[in-house]
Amino acid sequence: MKKSVATILNTEMGGLVEIFFFFGVLYYFFNFRASSMVDILSTRLQEVYAKWESRTEVIRNTESNTTRFSIRELRRTGQQFYKKKIQDREQAKKVRENSLFKIKETEPLVPVVKEKSPFLNYCCNNCTPSSRNSLVNNISKQHTPFGLNILIVNPGLSLFSKVFDCFSHVYNLKTFNYPRVTETVLKDEKLKEAIKLTAWETVNNEGCSEKIALTKGKAKAKAILLQMQNKTSNFLLKITTWIVYKVFPYFIQSTVVLPSQIEMLKKASETGLPLILLPLHRSHLDYVILSFILVTNNIKNPLIAAGENLQIQLFGWLLRGLGAFYIKRRIDSILGRKDILYRAILHTYIIESLKAGHNLEFFIEGGRTRTGKPCMPKGGILSVVLDAYMHGTIEDALIVPVSINYERIVDGNFIREQLGQPKNVETFISTIKAMWSTLIGNYGINQVDFCQPFSLREMLTSLQNQPQLTEKKTLPIEKCLKSTVSSSSLYGTDVVAEEYRQLVDSIAKHIVYDCTSSMPIMSTNVVAFLLLNKFRNGCTLDELIEAFDLIIQELEKRNKNIMFYGETINIIEHALNILGPNLVELQNQEITEAVDGQLIKSNFITVIRPVSILPNVIELSYYSNTVLTCFVMDSIVVTALYAELQSQINDPVHITQNNITVSQDVLIEKSLKLCNILKYEFIFCKPCQELERIIIETIMNLSHTDLITLQEESYLQEELWSKRYAKTFDNSSDEEYCNKNKTKNIQYKLNLIPDHTNRMEFLHVSLQPLIDTYTFSAFILRKLVGRSLSERDLIHEIIRELKTNFSRGIIKYGESLCVDPIKNALKLFEKWNVLECHPEENIKIFYLKDEYNTDSAVMKIYDNIAIFKWIKKEK
Repeated sequence: MKKSVATILNTEMGGLVEIFFFFGVLYYFFNFRASSMVDILSTRLQEVYAKWESRTEVIRNTESNTTRFSIRELRRTGQQFYKKKIQDREQAKKVRENSLFKIKETEPLVPVVKEKSPFLNYCCNNCTPSSRNSLVNNISKQHTPFGLNILIVNPGLSLFSKVFDCFSHVYNLKTFNYPRVTETVLKDEKLKEAIKLTAWETVNNEGCSEKIALTKGKAKAKAILLQMQNKTSNFLLKITTWIVYKVFPYFIQSTVVLPSQIEMLKKASETGLPLILLPLHRSHLDYVILSFILVTNNIKNPLIAAGENLQIQLFGWLLRGLGAFYIKRRIDSILGRKDILYRAILHTYIIESLKAGHNLEFFIEGGRTRTGKPCMPKGGILSVVLDAYMHGTIEDALIVPVSINYERIVDGNFIREQLGQPKNVETFISTIKAMWSTLIGNYGINQVDFCQPFSLREMLTSLQNQPQLTEKKTLPIEKCLKSTVSSSSLYGTDVVAEEYRQLVDSIAKHIVYDCTSSMPIMSTNVVAFLLLNKFRNGCTLDELIEAFDLIIQELEKRNKNIMFYGETINIIEHALNILGPNLVELQNQEITEAVDGQLIKSNFITVIRPVSILPNVIELSYYSNTVLTCFVMDSIVVTALYAELQSQINDPVHITQNNITVSQDVLIEKSLKLCNILKYEFIFCKPCQELERIIIETIMNLSHTDLITLQEESYLQEELWSKRYAKTFDNSSDEEYCNKNKTKNIQYKLNLIPDHTNRMEFLHVSLQPLIDTYTFSAFILRKLVGRSLSERDLIHEIIRELKTNFSRGIIKYGESLCVDPIKNALKLFEKWNVLECHPEENIKIFYLKDEYNTDSAVMKIYDNIAIFKWIKKEK
């Protein structure tokens, strides 16, 4: 426990005489000739005080004297507040210095701040224990845990390198061989078979001869391949690297990478195994930044899967030279019919590229996230990599999950698309305009985090033994894989073994989960999250600082990667500058006080408010959602708790008695139900974990923070602590653990202390925009009774309903009006066999299944979701 200075003085007065005598002897005999010894002792004593100073809490002045509401004036207000804080600290220091003679040296104190690890993101210990013990064992501990700005060049020793630092550095970068595989692909036997199948279809459809059809098939295959292939150039890579060094600092303050992670990647590249880089996709800059990091650190640049929409004049050629190979955004040009030839070419091209020694990079989400949350993974290209391993084309591969985050997204916002408007097609002119607006903007800091690479072979072996992958098998996994190589999601047949599909999906979800867990948290993410979920009606600077500090402490306890440090006032000011007045507004608010029954004007304060009107709030929620993923399990359990206890919480009798309880089994059941509703929005746990176990752990964590209290009267407090401690060493399986808990009627009591209820409401509110979206998506299903609608018309109907209810005040959150959650809701209804979708001329047509084609059946679906849409009644 921390001791106050007064307590230490009272207990240490026994050494007072010794200190006086010691300094007296030194003065008398040496006449300050041994002043160096005194200096040493004095310095040691001051170090003791410094440690006390680091533990001394300074009371923050909660009063604000600002009368201004611009960012510049907010900084002045913050500076005044900060000066007062420094003055308080200096005053406390002077008091301690005046009492220096009363203190004798004590044992060194343990630092309060936990030292950050030089490496952050280890791979899964359950699935890949061997990989976890590789590549990072001998990482240098001298690396700064906060990372380095890689946009800064360290000049060499020669005069030329000091004058032309960027040019010299780029010129001396290592070059690699990037072999072309075009001819090898065209000679592949499987591709020839696909050409024959395509030619046979042409003969049947067009009535031409088989020879002519075969010639057309070969010409078409070659044209597709030439359009797809990359042309990586060492010269273009170096030129682009020099441009990045010169141009990026104009709009990006720094690009941060941990040196320990770069050292790890270098070791991984020396193994000779192909590196499969799988980043989450946030911006078109992702391509450039990742290649820049690898090239500047002499690591072989990968082939990059890019959308065909990026084949723009000049820029398409440039990206191809940087390693991009282009694939269609929609592989099958006609819905419901697979393009056998294109799939065969893409499959073969990736296989041959891996065989030739190329590294590979693709975005496992498919496209950029429009909501700030990670998208559900698409396992197409990953299945091809798996095929390459199963066929023996590659011995193994090292999978590298990558997380990239920006303080401000460089590509602008996605408001148009989220409101249901079509995406603007990229053109040469639009690209030039976007680049110019980017150059004159301020986008703050971005960070790239490379997770520890893991062996594909080890992950595959581990997941084969998972119960959820083996309980319904009819054939061994290995046999299923080998017998379905040609039926992967890119190769072109209509049948895929369910075990194989599930295996690929599990690996993909594990990768996305790892990327999400390692996502760097920016200051803009935290400020946006607090403003939308805690201070939607506005707050003072002091209130924002206090809440900011508390949430940072929670994120650090969860081992999240916090990408900022320093004084909180400076961090918040920086975040507000980056977000800008379109997302956060500062308003002057008058504060009055009553004296003898009369209102007297006293002062003005600056109130910070989120811009919660459409469409601005949608962009602000993009930044907030990065932090939402960190607290999603807490929010799930709290939302389930509210849904179960809504009648009791709204009953004054129960509130007065302060005895609102809930069974753990019921809370788990409700939480699982909500997870099932939002399963296309979040990945709640790793595939190697049991979701029910995660929910139980979340409930226990909430009880440890006193939001809910465990009701087990038969146990003493010490026994409860011993039970919790013993569970950490329990070797029983997840299923046994859950069954043991189910046998007891564990009850939790809701804590009604205001601080705890405010915290509960904070966690409850964070999921309500999504609940609103799903609720009204279910409500609109009644318009499908007896009829069908295209996907576009159905989405517009849902958005129209959301807008109407938002304008009426029934929906409180403008961020509910987003297309992506609506599409996920429709996907959920398909999974529940409520909706059925049929393609007609490249348009998806939705209609209700027969058993749900009534108003009453549709309203049951609505009621199942609407139970979680609950707001506490105002007193």
